[in-house]
Amino acid sequence: MPVLPTKHQNTRRLRMRRAQRPQILSAPQRIYAILFLIFTVLAYYQNQTFSSSKHNILSRLRGSGSITIDLDHSQWVKPDAQPFNEHNEVNNANHLIMVAGHSVTISGHLQDADVDETDWFLLPYQKGKGLPQTIIAHVREGIRQAAMDPRSILIFSGGETRASTGPVNEGTSYFRVADAMDLWKDGIASDKNVRARTITEEFATDSFQNLLFSICRFREITGSYPEKITTISFSFKQRRFESMHSKSLLWPSERFHYVGIDPDASTGFSIEEATKGEAENAAKPFFSDPYGCHTEVLLEKRRMRNPFHRTPPYELSCPEIKELLHWCGPDIISSDKVPW
Repeated sequence: MPVLPTKHQNTRRLRMRRAQRPQILSAPQRIYAILFLIFTVLAYYQNQTFSSSKHNILSRLRGSGSITIDLDHSQWVKPDAQPFNEHNEVNNANHLIMVAGHSVTISGHLQDADVDETDWFLLPYQKGKGLPQTIIAHVREGIRQAAMDPRSILIFSGGETRASTGPVNEGTSYFRVADAMDLWKDGIASDKNVRARTITEEFATDSFQNLLFSICRFREITGSYPEKITTISFSFKQRRFESMHSKSLLWPSERFHYVGIDPDASTGFSIEEATKGEAENAAKPFFSDPYGCHTEVLLEKRRMRNPFHRTPPYELSCPEIKELLHWCGPDIISSDKVPW
C-alpha cells in the first residue's frame, strides 16, 4: 500500500513549486525597470561622447581644429618631465625672470585653463575680462624669456591669497598649469630646459612683495643675487614696477626690464578703466608709503591676502637684505644696506 504524503510534505512541495515559478513584476515595477535601463544607456553614451564634444568646444574657443587634449585630469606631471636643475642649470644663473601671480587654480582639468574661467578663482570684477587667456599669456612669455637666456631662472610668484580656496598659492598654480598644458615645449622653448630652471615663490601678497621676495628666492637657489631682472605682468602695472617698486629697492633701472601683456579688447577688457583703477586704487598709496607699512589700505590688502598667516622665511635665507625686508620708510632705504 503506497505511503501518502503528510500534510507537512504537501505544504513544503507547494512552496518549492511557487519558488520555481518566474516572478512577474507588477506594472509600477516594470515602469521603474524600463526607466532605469533607459537612463543607464543614456549615461553610457553621454560618457562616450564627452571627449569629442569637449574637443570641439575648445577648438572653437581657441580658433583651431587641431587641438589634442588628454582627458586624464588626474595626472599633472608627465613621465618625461624634466627634474629641477637636472644638469646644474641654475649654478651660473644671473638673470631673474619673474611672473607675478594674479589667481589660484580651483579645478582638476587644467588642460583648458586658457579658456575656462571655472579653472581659476576669480573675483566678480575679474570675470568676463579674458583673465584666463592673459594668465596663460604671462606664463608663456615667462617661458619664452627664459628660453632665450640659458643663465636665467623663471619664478612664478604669489602666495596663498584666497581664504575660500584653502592653502593654494598662486606661484604653484601657474607652475601646475604649465605642466598640465605642457607649455614648456612651446616654440623656441622646446629644447631649452626651461622647466629645469623654473621655481615658485609662495609668500607674496602684492606687487612690491612679488619683486622683493622673488629676488630673495633667487638668492635661496643660487647663493647670489641676480644681476638683471625681467618682470612680466599687465601693462598698466608697468609704471608702478618701474617707477616705484624697483626704485624703492634701489634696483638699477638699466638692469630692469618689464613685459606688459593685457587681455584683448574683444574679451570685454578696457585698458582705460584698468589704468584708471590702477592709478587710484593700487599705485596711489605707494607714493606716500613705498614699502606698504603704514597706509591702512595697503596693510588691509596684505592681511586679506594672507588668510593663513604665513610668515616669509627670507630674512634667514637672505641675511644681506634683512634690513630691507623690514624697512618701512617712508624714506627710501640707503644704498649701503642693499648688496646690488
